[in-house]
Amino acid sequence: MVKSNVWTPQMEAKLQAWHKLQQVADQSKPAPCFTLSREFGCQAYPFAEALQKRLNTRTAGEPWVIVGRQVIDEVAELSGFSVDQIEKSENTPASMKAIFTMFLDHISAEETEIFTHMRQVIRGFAKRGNCILVGRGASHVTQDLPNCIHLRLVAPGEFKVANISSKYQMSAAEARDHIDRLQGQREKFIERFVNEKPDNPSLYHLVMNNARMDVEGLAALAEDYMVRLRS
Repeated sequence: MVKSNVWTPQMEAKLQAWHKLQQVADQSKPAPCFTLSREFGCQAYPFAEALQKRLNTRTAGEPWVIVGRQVIDEVAELSGFSVDQIEKSENTPASMKAIFTMFLDHISAEETEIFTHMRQVIRGFAKRGNCILVGRGASHVTQDLPNCIHLRLVAPGEFKVANISSKYQMSAAEARDHIDRLQGQREKFIERFVNEKPDNPSLYHLVMNNARMDVEGLAALAEDYMVRLRS
């Protein structure tokens, strides 16, 4: 299910109207878009929500929206392919995949098609602007779009462990294992999706330490950067 505090059915009508306005918007200076990459355990959505609130305060037109993995996946899966299945395909041994391919050569084609469709979905949102794209390799596949500002959240291990422990009521050891497993899955997914590692700092306008500043401060920093960049 889509998280209610990130995306709700009630926003659908607004999104459709927003799409129509953006299609006729001045493409010589499209509305800005943020992409947000993060290490697992950082406060990605609280930061995105704080940034969204600040941007909507200063925006007189259509509201900013947060587009997370749930939205991207649901739109991408309209193509008939399961993003979740592709993401977890790393658990299938290569030898087994080879055997499957001998009988039904669709596994690599399915991955290629869903990734192609996901790129189109992500870039479609980015080109329309006024959105914060969280995760799913958005920073990588929009590098050529001049209206995009690419952000990355990082943090020391102890900060991420404390955050996950509190969020999911886990022990420190459980949180550490959870972080390692999920971070590994995400990195492998991104590497297959864009053939690049997500921790390359040259991809981002700002790399921010989540442990050094609270999400409100980080949001103010990102907003100020956008204003200066576009002035």
